Amino acid sequence: MRVCIESGCGTLTDKTRCLEHRRAKDQARGTRQERGYDAEYDRLRAADVAAMARGEVLTCWRCERVVMPHDYSLGHCDDDRSIIHGPEHLHGCNLANTRGGCPHASHISPAA
Repeated sequence: MRVCIESGCGTLTDKTRCLEHRRAKDQARGTRQERGYDAEYDRLRAADVAAMARGEVLTCWRCERVVMPHDYSLGHCDDDRSIIHGPEHLHGCNLANTRGGCPHASHISPAA
């Protein structure tokens, strides 16, 4: 057991946050749909998974290297999660993305 990582909370937990703070953090994230995982995302992801199952080769929209099925993610725009760019590496390009902005200027407004 350890103390919840939220400042000022002394609750002991077996996770990083106590139950109250885990719930608050999850609510702050928004719903699955608010985070960009809607029916269109599900349809495109299913199509990519089916294509890989047929042996088709998908390339990462970020680094342009081949994406293996075990390291696949369907990538959103870094600036507008309603825009889906395409396949990307889950670990090397998606979860490790620290670039702080989408490299595709074509859909970003000039004021952004």
